[in-house]
Amino acid sequence: MPFTIVAENCTGCSACEKRCPTKAISGESKKAYFIEPSLCIDCGACGVICPDAAILDTFGTVTSVLKRVERPIAVVHLDNCNGCGVCIDVCPFDCITPSVHNGPQYLGRVDVDEKTCVGCQLCEEVCGWEGIFIMPGADKDAFLSTMEEQVDEAPA
Repeated sequence: MPFTIVAENCTGCSACEKRCPTKAISGESKKAYFIEPSLCIDCGACGVICPDAAILDTFGTVTSVLKRVERPIAVVHLDNCNGCGVCIDVCPFDCITPSVHNGPQYLGRVDVDEKTCVGCQLCEEVCGWEGIFIMPGADKDAFLSTMEEQVDEAPA
């Protein structure tokens, strides 16, 4: 079931419309907006910024505004990502790109633009190597530090 807007709660602020990657949300300023179910990819980008508690998620639960550090983002697993690019192809926000450190002999990894990533989970779903994970932005540093610890603990 796609996300839906509760018309009685919507003030028509347009925040959700501006954030929607598939242009599934439309409406007139200061009137209730509408989500076209056939265009909605259930990414949740609209729900985390709606100030009116007017958006229901796929389970019918009212979404709530999240601070930037609480919002979900894609985080690349430094050991598992092989740079295949499947996540790049599926990302509706174009926020995943080949790493600038990749070369002709080494696909390597992908990079995520955290300013445009909304944590829609599409990249995580298509990755067959557990190379990318969705998590709150505040958890990223702790996640990456566990990989550094594993490298530090590896036998020489």
